Amino acid sequence: MGCLATKSSKPEYKLNKYIEQEILNDKAENDKKINFLLIGAGDSGKSTIARQIKIIHNNGFSKKEQEKFQNIINETIIQNMQSLIANLSYFKQGTLTGDSKVYADEILALKSNILLDQQLGKKIKTLWENPLIKNVYENRSLFHIPDTIDYYFEKIESMCKPNYLPTEEDILNCRVRSTGITTTKFTLNDHLISIIDVGGQRCERKKWISCFEDVAAVLFVSSMSEYNQKLFEDEDMNRMHESLLLFEEISNSRWFTESSIILFLNKVDLFKEKIQKFDLNVCFPEYKGGLDFDNASKMIKKKFLERVVDKEKNVFVHYTCATDTTNIQHVFDSLKDIIIPNTSPNNIML
Repeated sequence: MGCLATKSSKPEYKLNKYIEQEILNDKAENDKKINFLLIGAGDSGKSTIARQIKIIHNNGFSKKEQEKFQNIINETIIQNMQSLIANLSYFKQGTLTGDSKVYADEILALKSNILLDQQLGKKIKTLWENPLIKNVYENRSLFHIPDTIDYYFEKIESMCKPNYLPTEEDILNCRVRSTGITTTKFTLNDHLISIIDVGGQRCERKKWISCFEDVAAVLFVSSMSEYNQKLFEDEDMNRMHESLLLFEEISNSRWFTESSIILFLNKVDLFKEKIQKFDLNVCFPEYKGGLDFDNASKMIKKKFLERVVDKEKNVFVHYTCATDTTNIQHVFDSLKDIIIPNTSPNNIML
């Protein structure tokens, strides 16, 4: 009987060893997987950061992706020129005349899915150079006109040439309201990194709950330059205040007690320009630092850090320009040395 037991135990022993090895292999694979959640309110620039990651780690955009963005950029240019024209009457500083009046009427009559050609590009360029249109743009915070739309108007002629395809810079400046959940994956030092980008608008946030498990760190993006702007979804809510409320919710959530927070104070380039004209006290009445970039930057950073209840929590702050590949590369390089030493997702410090 003993011999029979011994013979039958050999395959069982091999099976047990195989299972144990598979468990160890699975654990090793899981230890190499690191998940980051990319979060921010609408228009924060978080999806631009996701695109930068694609450029830096995934060889940029395919021709098919370029063509997709070309259609979006076309729509963006036409819709925002229409918005600039439509809001001229708000300022009562004059009316368009001559060719500008003719071109404005033609552009206002355009429907969706219009292909930009050189003739239309010249008309848009003429309008963009009109002082009345420029004045509306200077006051764009009143009308939900993107800060980066001037980028396209300034190079409109080259973008209307035959066979044009958007460059990486063109795509980085493209504003698309993110919906749903998208994941960018890449390998870094033998680790599989997943950046999970979730929609920024209020209506999208209920979908986030499915992304909260096994998150090593939260990459939270807030736009510094929108301190004097209102929400697209709620005309009564200041965008900076909305971002602060969301940051408070995320940084103190039970889901992220073991997760580090990486705070991207984004659009620092636009903030440097805006703070010279618009005082930060429109957002924070107690601010007394004047039209000074350093004072205002420190104030915004302070306001975010005040929202974190656990003062021992790992919160790392970076001032960023999401459209600047070198800047974003530098930020991720500085995080890399902290990400890689700890391979357990729940113990990674950034």
